[in-house]
Amino acid sequence: MELPSIKPWSVWTFEQVKQRFPAVDLKNIEFITFNGTVGDFITNTEALEIIQYLHENSSPKVIKWINTNGSARKEEWWKELATIPNLRVNFAIDGLDDTHHLYRRNTDWQKIINNAKSFIDAGGVAYWIMTLFQHNQHQVDECYKLASKLGFKKFWTRHTDRSIVPARDRNRQTTHWIRPANDAPSTTRKVRTEQSIAAIEQQLLKNKLSAVQIHNSKPLPSMDNCDSIREQMIYVGGDWTVVPCCFIGTLSFTLNSDHRYENFINALAENNLTLEDLKANNTQTVPDIVDRGFDWIYDRITTPRALTACYHHCHPKDAAFRIMQADMKSKYDNYNV
Repeated sequence: MELPSIKPWSVWTFEQVKQRFPAVDLKNIEFITFNGTVGDFITNTEALEIIQYLHENSSPKVIKWINTNGSARKEEWWKELATIPNLRVNFAIDGLDDTHHLYRRNTDWQKIINNAKSFIDAGGVAYWIMTLFQHNQHQVDECYKLASKLGFKKFWTRHTDRSIVPARDRNRQTTHWIRPANDAPSTTRKVRTEQSIAAIEQQLLKNKLSAVQIHNSKPLPSMDNCDSIREQMIYVGGDWTVVPCCFIGTLSFTLNSDHRYENFINALAENNLTLEDLKANNTQTVPDIVDRGFDWIYDRITTPRALTACYHHCHPKDAAFRIMQADMKSKYDNYNV
């Protein structure tokens, strides 16, 4: 049985950014986040040019965040990045030299520390964000002290709602297991064995759950829990898909045999739209798509016809929401160093 595969990805070019984010339409933007859903933005060969363009053509006070593992680029590149105003880099550093790589696969802890130090010493604002697991939770205090010594502005710890999973090498052989921290707030922890993974994949292919089944299993989401509406945000994917949020955006390339994807595509069809209509290209810009509006999504949110992605991620009893709430109460959350 053929399993779904991730679609070929794309890399933004500087020319595409200029054409699809026209300078005239950037003036009212207040906040820009670069977050690598399936890759790290700093690996883009034109990352500096892209950030500089967005900075020069948006509001002088626009805040820019980059979420990264920080393992790419030379120290000189990081020094140049530090010269761009109103920029903050969130370094995902999950432990010390002996633990960080267990989850952040194929990254170099010492290189990350050197890059962060170069960025900070050149005047850059850096946050250390540490995801807690069983293998690194004993190092929180040491990491905090190191963050303080290096000049990070803040240090955060956070839990993850991911279940116990195997880590594999390039030959797909299990090398070790990733386990959540002992005090992780999630109430369900299931070990994903090879057998259970295969069973889940086959189930997805054979029995794609209907929207009705999903909707009957959870309460309706609340408008108050929709960050896109509350914060007036949009998500632009690496494949240039423009939608209200990342939970919907990732459907465009990874979940093409998932019930959430089918529900999303059906909703598009009901409104005489296709996935291509949501993609910025040489004939339609990001503002063109935003101006068309997303009422066909928003108007459904509190009804049984809401997108299944909204049910999965943005109602009060969702696991991801519980994790977010737990983050706010973390010992080091938003902690100045």
